[in-house]
Amino acid sequence: MPWIIATTLTVFVPLVVLYWYVGRRLSDALSEHFALERKKVGRYVWSILAYVNAYPVLFLTVFLIQGQARVPAFSGESFVIDLLFAYPFWFGLVFTVQMALVSGLMDLGRIVLWPIYRKRKRGWRARQGKITLIAGVFLGVYSILTIVTDTWTVRTVEREYRLPRGAEKLAGSTLVHISDVQGDGRTTAARLEAYVDQVNALKPDVVFFSGDVVTSGEKYIASTAEILGKINAPFGKIAAVGDHDIFSDKDSVLASLKWAGFIIADDTTVTISLRDEVVSVTLLTHTYRQRPDQNDLGRAVDGADGHLKILLVHQPAESLVEFAASRGYHLFLAGHTHGGGVAFGIPGLFLFSPASTESKYVSGFYDVGTMLVSVTNGLGMTLAPIRFHAPAEITVIRLVS
Repeated sequence: MPWIIATTLTVFVPLVVLYWYVGRRLSDALSEHFALERKKVGRYVWSILAYVNAYPVLFLTVFLIQGQARVPAFSGESFVIDLLFAYPFWFGLVFTVQMALVSGLMDLGRIVLWPIYRKRKRGWRARQGKITLIAGVFLGVYSILTIVTDTWTVRTVEREYRLPRGAEKLAGSTLVHISDVQGDGRTTAARLEAYVDQVNALKPDVVFFSGDVVTSGEKYIASTAEILGKINAPFGKIAAVGDHDIFSDKDSVLASLKWAGFIIADDTTVTISLRDEVVSVTLLTHTYRQRPDQNDLGRAVDGADGHLKILLVHQPAESLVEFAASRGYHLFLAGHTHGGGVAFGIPGLFLFSPASTESKYVSGFYDVGTMLVSVTNGLGMTLAPIRFHAPAEITVIRLVS
């Protein structure tokens, strides 16, 4: 089965159950609170849910009839499809999952407090219906505002890293870490230009790019690399190979980034001079299709003896983090996760996204011994045309003594 169909079905089939569950709860709440006929309310609710879910049905139909050639229309090339189908579907997905969490907690409370619920069933249902409606309005507004903010604005996150002994000359240096720009029909040239301007405003000494120039195909490789070439970093721009770089055309990505002034290579260590101090940067290619074996790792770290040792890679695999820490690296820089992309839950308490199943290093900074791990959210998008609880970002690491 083609991965596009498999991915779509993997997302869509479990959602049918969630939509049924949330649809039932909303229908019950509306009919109970407003004294409306339940069947009539249900027809309206199910009609809305059917429209919201037309996107994957339309996509699968077009793909099966016209094949891969029509996929770009569902990847941002068609504004009409995005506006009428893609965005409603993904908003509906976010709203439904968040509502399912709220409804699930209320139903769990009913089970735990069953003796009380059984005696006060009617009053409980009325209050539960009112809470469901309030939660629905709140989550609807919250989801829209969060999606708009996380998707179409770019935040800057900063962290200081205290230098090891012997690397004091590097104090005051600014390292900027970016990833997953993924130029396509949604991450347009204008958006990329604004992103580069935001990077340059930070006055980076060195810029590290954790891969993924485009989302798919070769159409946007040269134009995206050309825009990235406008990044100003006096001590160097260094890149690792990403998944979509390989999915698209690895050779073309490598050539374009090198033309744009980036140092990029597979499984090797390069040395740069930063403020008259030696910095070792190990570039690893760790993607779904290409991963280093133990011999590759051994050769890659050979010569990594600078006063500051940095490992740059696309995927933040836990095994690589452990390897880097054991080899005395100071910084581990990765992307790939998009910060979770679409992450469900309550910020500050718990968030879950599919990226959490791949690695515990999903977004932000992690201290692993004396090594700092940075997993940046990046700019672009892949399957979903939105972000939720995973803002687009630029990461800044300031070196201090």
